[in-house]
Amino acid sequence: MKKLQLLIAVALVGIVVACTYFIFEYAVHHSINYIWEDLLNTDTKRLLVVPLCIALTSIYFALQHFLDRKSETHEAHGLGGGTIDATIKNFATILLIGFFSLVAGASLGPEAVLVPACMVVGAYVATKLFKGEKQVIGALAGASIIALFAAFFHSFIIGFLAVFLVTKQAKVKLSPQLVVIAVIASGVATLTLNVIDPKQTFFNWPDYSWETRIIDVLIAVGLAVVGYALTFALKAAHDIFVKLRSFEHFKQWWQQALIASVGLSTLYLLGGPLVQFTGNEAIQPMYSQAATLGILGLAWIALIKLLAIGWSKAMGYRGGMVFPVIFLASVLVVIAIQIYPETNFIIALIGTMAGAIAAERKAKILF
Repeated sequence: MKKLQLLIAVALVGIVVACTYFIFEYAVHHSINYIWEDLLNTDTKRLLVVPLCIALTSIYFALQHFLDRKSETHEAHGLGGGTIDATIKNFATILLIGFFSLVAGASLGPEAVLVPACMVVGAYVATKLFKGEKQVIGALAGASIIALFAAFFHSFIIGFLAVFLVTKQAKVKLSPQLVVIAVIASGVATLTLNVIDPKQTFFNWPDYSWETRIIDVLIAVGLAVVGYALTFALKAAHDIFVKLRSFEHFKQWWQQALIASVGLSTLYLLGGPLVQFTGNEAIQPMYSQAATLGILGLAWIALIKLLAIGWSKAMGYRGGMVFPVIFLASVLVVIAIQIYPETNFIIALIGTMAGAIAAERKAKILF
């Protein structure tokens, strides 16, 4: 009976996580489009990027200061991290602060916001249905991460594969029970999104094919080496900005907001609209503009994006690095396509990301 109750709880967590993901991403996506594009048209009126970034960043830092002061003294973990009390207030606070961080222009991904928020969901369900049993809390927290990754990519398979991330993070072995939890959490989350809106995605991919040739594998292996170096380059940029932050003497939240926003908006002016925000929706436009940008233009975008990610992370914006790195990896793949037009985009991207993630074992910057 208890096992059946646990499986029902896993399904409930999958539904709530999928809804949380969809509402949060929908709100961020449409708020950015409305404020940055429709209202102020910053794609054309580029100088407006500076005052807008300052204003929205000030709101973010103010919310963090007054609602979550403890987080001011340290960076957010790439996947959230830390132990959070399972309360509705904490759930709402995480999402509110994270929302303004991303809308303010942070060149970071939603995972560092949604992972802790969804883990609160898992822990909250456990406290209500199982009186806070430690083992059940762990199981439902893991289910929340699996469901979230299924939602991120709108894919049952990717959600299921997230079980390996759960085992690594929780330092537990893969078991038949965990496999069943992964199947239910990923399946329910994917099904829930299909019910809400089967056509809505927050990634814009260029057309690609899964057809794989020997040359595609060789290119992917070569780009894996580049991806490996990319992670260390990102770590170097981040560490330099952390040192710069330690030298400055402005400790008030509004002073920190000013420094963070001026630096970020300057990078955005240098790099153009393609380097702004997470990068999820900039992949396809970047791909379409590749012939006009040329190899040097694409390399410049990659450099500025890398600096913007490192700056955002070091200066205290809330968000993760995985999704922005997917954009960076996509730029590297498109550079390869400019050199060898027959390059398979998706196979090359997988190779580049495999190299980037492999480097994480030593770099410890992405997660």
